[in-house]
Amino acid sequence: MRPLLCLSLLCLCAACFAAAPPPKVPDEWLKLIDQLGDEDADKRAAAEKDLTDLGEDVLRPLQSAAKNHADVDVRLRAAVLAKAIERKVFGVVRRLDGHQAPVINFALSPDGKRLASTSNGEKDKGAWVRVWDVEKGKQLFALKWHEKGVYAIAWSKDGKRILTASADKTLRLSDAKTGKELLSIDIPHSFVYQAVLTPKGDRAVTSGADRVVRVWDLENKKELATNEDNQNQVRGLAMMPDGKHFVTASFDGTVRLIEVETGKQVRKMDGTHAGGARFVAVSPDGKRIASCGADSLVKLHDASTGEEVKVFKGHDKGCHAIAFSRDGKRLISGAYDNTARVWDVATGKEVQSLEDHQSPVSQVAFLPDGKHAVTSSFDCGIRVWKLRP
Repeated sequence: MRPLLCLSLLCLCAACFAAAPPPKVPDEWLKLIDQLGDEDADKRAAAEKDLTDLGEDVLRPLQSAAKNHADVDVRLRAAVLAKAIERKVFGVVRRLDGHQAPVINFALSPDGKRLASTSNGEKDKGAWVRVWDVEKGKQLFALKWHEKGVYAIAWSKDGKRILTASADKTLRLSDAKTGKELLSIDIPHSFVYQAVLTPKGDRAVTSGADRVVRVWDLENKKELATNEDNQNQVRGLAMMPDGKHFVTASFDGTVRLIEVETGKQVRKMDGTHAGGARFVAVSPDGKRIASCGADSLVKLHDASTGEEVKVFKGHDKGCHAIAFSRDGKRLISGAYDNTARVWDVATGKEVQSLEDHQSPVSQVAFLPDGKHAVTSSFDCGIRVWKLRP
């Protein structure tokens, strides 16, 4: 084959695989956008209504017009309308209402279809733990085993059990389908803050106000190991994917990696949170550890070295909750500024601010689809949000 012919065929093949052009914007949409600059107020209002009714589909054309339209009035009105549609489309899509006291924590089932939430107020007595259908927003049942408010909760990896730890100094395991109590262990924490399960579900880790972290052998109902390296209370816990290590966040400002079976510290992360570290999260691949604290910062650490690799800034007050998306590409954090914020892990940029709660955000999570998030708050509410792509 001649070289020139080969080159021609290569160019033709490259053209075949070139990126498809963006979809053509319908002419009627473009006319409505142009109408935003009409001198007749009624025509402008009609165009705004029609564009608003189109919803998410018309966001890109509006955003493009806000930057590039020749008419300055159209640019300004298109920008305002795009933001209004964004607030309507990417916001609260469901509310899980029922708690009569501040929601302290929640855990999602592995498939994201159910959620178990906890509270600590007397108004919720007898229903400190509630289990919900996420899609329907309806409560399925309440776990009524604890005698006081519940701070800690975790869902087993197989979705069959729910672990809870309470101010009544008990660690309990319940059937996630029926709510039946399966196990109860007395724990000696002066006050329990957090509890997590290993992937196998045979070990639990608890932390509390006594700064001691304890590992429990659930099958034999006994304490397996302890760690006392932290110099203050341990508020946050997260299990590593390997099930052999867990991470702590302490009021002493530190983040530490610890062995499950021995309780020995493996690594202390570089960088501390002024005023105390509050929560931690581990990326799905186990390579990154995210922490947040009273300094309002979110920090990203290399799990293998402990090195601090990125800092996310945006919250106005102390950060109280953090979670990775299932693909590890995004983080979500909740804070005492009553907001939750979604972050791009690669760039460190804020993607979206979730603003609806009237009190501090206590817990956050992504649903498995990555398109929705869940938040809880001291305002007694739980929200399901649609996220920007």
